[in-house]
Amino acid sequence: MKTFTELEIRLSNLLCQLDGDLWRKMMGEINPPKHIAEEQEALDMVYRGSKALGGYIPDLMSIMRKHVPAELAEAEIQALKGILGYIQLMIRSLLLIMLVPRYHDHEDLITTFNGYRQTIIFVEDYLAQAGK
Repeated sequence: MKTFTELEIRLSNLLCQLDGDLWRKMMGEINPPKHIAEEQEALDMVYRGSKALGGYIPDLMSIMRKHVPAELAEAEIQALKGILGYIQLMIRSLLLIMLVPRYHDHEDLITTFNGYRQTIIFVEDYLAQAGK
Protein backbone atom coordinates (compact mmCIF):
# COMPACT_ATOMS: atom_id res chain seq x y z
CA MET A 1 0.00 0.00 0.00
CA LYS A 2 1.20 3.44 -0.87
CA THR A 3 -1.44 5.79 0.55
CA PHE A 4 -3.54 6.31 3.64
CA THR A 5 -6.64 6.08 1.44
CA GLU A 6 -5.67 2.58 0.28
CA LEU A 7 -4.99 1.53 3.87
CA GLU A 8 -8.27 2.97 5.13
CA ILE A 9 -10.18 1.00 2.48
CA ARG A 10 -8.31 -2.18 3.43
CA LEU A 11 -9.08 -1.65 7.14
CA SER A 12 -12.73 -0.88 6.42
CA ASN A 13 -13.06 -4.16 4.56
CA LEU A 14 -11.24 -6.02 7.34
CA LEU A 15 -13.54 -4.63 10.02
CA CYS A 16 -16.66 -5.35 7.98
CA GLN A 17 -15.76 -9.04 7.83
CA LEU A 18 -14.06 -9.47 11.21
CA ASP A 19 -14.77 -12.92 12.70
CA GLY A 20 -17.23 -13.64 9.88
CA ASP A 21 -19.57 -16.51 10.74
CA LEU A 22 -18.65 -16.58 14.43
CA TRP A 23 -19.77 -12.95 14.83
CA ARG A 24 -22.97 -13.53 12.84
CA LYS A 25 -23.76 -16.61 14.95
CA MET A 26 -23.15 -14.73 18.18
CA MET A 27 -25.26 -11.76 17.05
CA GLY A 28 -28.09 -14.12 16.15
CA GLU A 29 -28.04 -15.68 19.61
CA ILE A 30 -27.81 -12.47 21.65
CA ASN A 31 -31.11 -11.19 22.99
CA PRO A 32 -30.44 -8.79 25.87
CA PRO A 33 -31.20 -9.12 28.71
CA LYS A 34 -32.51 -12.68 28.22
CA HIS A 35 -29.37 -14.04 26.58
CA ILE A 36 -25.91 -12.53 26.47
CA ALA A 37 -22.90 -14.04 24.74
CA GLU A 38 -20.41 -16.10 26.69
CA GLU A 39 -17.91 -13.67 28.19
CA GLN A 40 -14.79 -15.57 27.14
CA GLU A 41 -15.93 -16.01 23.53
CA ALA A 42 -16.74 -12.30 23.24
CA LEU A 43 -13.46 -11.21 24.83
CA ASP A 44 -11.50 -13.55 22.56
CA MET A 45 -13.21 -12.06 19.52
CA VAL A 46 -12.31 -8.52 20.55
CA TYR A 47 -8.70 -9.51 21.23
CA ARG A 48 -8.38 -11.34 17.90
CA GLY A 49 -9.86 -8.31 16.16
CA SER A 50 -7.30 -6.07 17.82
CA LYS A 51 -4.50 -8.33 16.62
CA ALA A 52 -5.90 -8.34 13.07
CA LEU A 53 -6.08 -4.55 12.94
CA GLY A 54 -2.68 -4.29 14.61
CA GLY A 55 -1.22 -6.35 11.80
CA TYR A 56 -1.57 -3.28 9.60
CA ILE A 57 0.37 -0.94 11.91
CA PRO A 58 3.66 -1.65 10.07
CA ASP A 59 1.95 -0.65 6.80
CA LEU A 60 0.70 2.55 8.44
CA MET A 61 4.18 3.41 9.71
CA SER A 62 5.67 2.69 6.31
CA ILE A 63 3.23 5.06 4.60
CA MET A 64 3.94 7.72 7.22
CA ARG A 65 7.70 7.42 6.59
CA LYS A 66 7.22 7.79 2.82
CA HIS A 67 5.12 10.98 2.89
CA VAL A 68 5.94 14.42 4.23
CA PRO A 69 3.00 15.39 6.46
CA ALA A 70 2.81 19.00 5.26
CA GLU A 71 2.52 17.84 1.64
CA LEU A 72 -0.47 15.53 2.12
CA ALA A 73 -3.63 16.12 0.10
CA GLU A 74 -6.77 16.74 2.15
CA ALA A 75 -8.20 13.34 1.14
CA GLU A 76 -5.13 11.62 2.57
CA ILE A 77 -5.40 13.57 5.82
CA GLN A 78 -9.05 12.56 6.13
CA ALA A 79 -8.18 8.92 5.43
CA LEU A 80 -5.51 9.01 8.14
CA LYS A 81 -8.02 10.52 10.57
CA GLY A 82 -10.35 7.61 9.76
CA ILE A 83 -7.55 5.13 10.46
CA LEU A 84 -6.85 6.89 13.74
CA GLY A 85 -10.54 6.49 14.61
CA TYR A 86 -10.33 2.72 14.07
CA ILE A 87 -7.26 2.56 16.28
CA GLN A 88 -8.90 4.62 19.03
CA LEU A 89 -12.00 2.43 18.97
CA MET A 90 -9.87 -0.70 19.17
CA ILE A 91 -7.81 0.55 22.12
CA ARG A 92 -11.05 1.36 23.96
CA SER A 93 -12.17 -2.23 23.41
CA LEU A 94 -8.86 -3.52 24.76
CA LEU A 95 -9.26 -1.31 27.81
CA LEU A 96 -12.65 -2.89 28.50
CA ILE A 97 -11.03 -6.33 28.48
CA MET A 98 -8.34 -5.15 30.88
CA LEU A 99 -11.05 -4.03 33.32
CA VAL A 100 -11.86 -7.71 33.87
CA PRO A 101 -9.75 -8.61 36.95
CA ARG A 102 -8.23 -11.80 35.54
CA TYR A 103 -6.77 -9.83 32.61
CA HIS A 104 -5.15 -7.00 34.61
CA ASP A 105 -1.69 -8.48 34.12
CA HIS A 106 -2.17 -10.38 30.84
CA GLU A 107 1.16 -9.76 29.12
CA ASP A 108 0.02 -10.06 25.48
CA LEU A 109 -2.97 -7.83 26.12
CA ILE A 110 -0.82 -5.19 27.79
CA THR A 111 1.72 -5.32 24.96
CA THR A 112 -1.02 -4.92 22.35
CA PHE A 113 -2.60 -2.05 24.30
CA ASN A 114 0.73 -0.25 24.64
CA GLY A 115 1.48 -0.75 20.95
CA TYR A 116 -1.81 0.90 20.04
CA ARG A 117 -1.20 3.71 22.52
CA GLN A 118 2.21 4.43 20.97
CA THR A 119 0.71 4.32 17.48
CA ILE A 120 -1.90 6.91 18.49
CA ILE A 121 0.89 9.20 19.70
CA PHE A 122 2.76 8.83 16.39
CA VAL A 123 -0.34 9.41 14.26
CA GLU A 124 -1.51 12.41 16.28
CA ASP A 125 1.94 13.98 16.01
CA TYR A 126 2.00 13.28 12.27
CA LEU A 127 -1.44 14.85 11.84
CA ALA A 128 -0.34 17.89 13.83
CA GLN A 129 2.56 18.31 11.43
CA ALA A 130 0.21 17.92 8.47
CA GLY A 131 -1.93 20.74 9.85
CA LYS A 132 0.94 23.23 9.99
